[in-house]
Amino acid sequence: MKKNETTAKRRIPKTPLTRFLDVFLRLFYRRKVIGGEKVDSSQPSVFVCNHGFTSGPISAVLYFPFPFRVWINSTMLNCKEAAASMEDSFRDNFKLVGRWGRKAFCRVASWLVCRVLKSFDHIPVYKGNSRKTIETITLSVDALERGENLLIFPEKPDDGYDDETFREFNTGFATLGRAYYKRTGRRLVFYPVFSDGPTNMFLIGEPVTFDPENEAHAEKIRIATELQERVTGLKDKLLTCSS
Repeated sequence: MKKNETTAKRRIPKTPLTRFLDVFLRLFYRRKVIGGEKVDSSQPSVFVCNHGFTSGPISAVLYFPFPFRVWINSTMLNCKEAAASMEDSFRDNFKLVGRWGRKAFCRVASWLVCRVLKSFDHIPVYKGNSRKTIETITLSVDALERGENLLIFPEKPDDGYDDETFREFNTGFATLGRAYYKRTGRRLVFYPVFSDGPTNMFLIGEPVTFDPENEAHAEKIRIATELQERVTGLKDKLLTCSS
């Protein structure tokens, strides 16, 4: 193993269903982590990663070498809402089975997805609900204060995720910097992570650190913008090395 590669730790919760999925998914997903030595494990961190189609979240749970709590869209924790979301995402797929076949598939798949996601040590993220958004931030800062890391996939979904397109970041997650600073007086560190399905790699880049001297909104935008630029830079670096 090269010096800048990190061995992954197993993260799947040990229930009968997730034990089976752990074995099954490892037949299709392989991932090594490069840049793990950049991470200061003595303090809690926020890992900010691109989503991809499904490769980012699944591979992170299977192979990411640092313990974390993951932000999960609340829609994917509700079977009915998840089924509707999946049916919308897959509207151009499964044309041979028709609309009702696609609907049946999404209902079964949503039940499985919800059950698995609920078994993770997750933090739900609610869109369009300011009270619930505050709850997400509070739970996240509580976790960080306990020394736990967070993993966040902040890309705007638009028409769904894929492994080719890199989408703009939502900026709400970056408010964690000021919230954590107000609670602890410490500067939160955010690490950019690029997940690449075709090459089976996680690349971890140089961190972005919260600066309490900046105005709140400007600092939120700075953190999100710099992280997106660094994730994009990791992607470009990987493409250059593989070409």
